[in-house]
Formats: sequence, structure tokens, C-alpha cells
Amino acid sequence: MDNQPYTQSLLLYAYQSSASALVQVLRESGHSAIKPKHGAVFANIDAEGTRPSILAERAGIGKASMGELIDELERLGYVRRSHDPNDRRAKLIVATDAALAVIRIVHDFNQRLEDQYRRLLGAQAYESLRSSLQAISPRENLQPRIPRQRS
Repeated sequence: MDNQPYTQSLLLYAYQSSASALVQVLRESGHSAIKPKHGAVFANIDAEGTRPSILAERAGIGKASMGELIDELERLGYVRRSHDPNDRRAKLIVATDAALAVIRIVHDFNQRLEDQYRRLLGAQAYESLRSSLQAISPRENLQPRIPRQRS
């Protein structure tokens, strides 16, 4: 095993490659302000909106960090704050049409990436990779929250 990269490094390199390709696709689609860090919001927001504290919990980041991401995405026009109908003191973060467009692009990109993995690895190895990653993933309630919309 000497001189072999750690599995964690391989996972990181695979993520970095796909994140870079996704940013390029978003840039080409007119969403050049979107960065990988914004995925913490896009991947964890519900269709009807989500409280900031829930977004932070789902993303595994602090409330202050999530607040900064929300502020940034609100300035860019991707989310808006709305009153929570169940609690007048609370706010919901709601995806705008621009955010829904990004989410559609991400869904399409990820589907193409899944197809690429399946072709590259073959069906059996692809399914083995997926089940192995699910086995080592500590999360049970996985994203995305807003399902792919059929156009």
C-alpha cells in the first residue's frame, strides 16, 4: 500500500473533478456566480422552503456559515426569505426561479455523470461503487431535496 493514494484522497479528487466540471456547465448556462459551496443550500432546500437552521444541519455546517451563503445567494437572486406560515417568528429560505433553473442544470449534469460512471465502470462495478459509498456514508437522509422536474 506504500505510495498508494489514500481512499479519502481518491474520493476528494473525484469530487474536485466533478465539481469543477459542474461549475463550468453552470458558467456556460449563465450562472457564473454559483460556486461549489452554494451546493450546501441548493442540495438541502425543500420545494416549499426551509429554515436556515435546518439547511445548516443538513449541510453539516454552522448556522453563521449558512447565513453567509444565504445572504450571498439572496443578493444574487437565487433565494428569498419568506415568513414561515407555521411560526410567525421564523423565516423560510425559498428557491427563486433562478435557483430552480440551477437545480435543473445540476440534476441533468449529475444524470450525465452517473451515465458516464456506468459506462466507464460497467453496470456491476458501478452498482458496487454506489453500494460501497452508501455503506460508508454516515447519512441516511440524503439530498437532493427538490426532485428533478420533468420538462
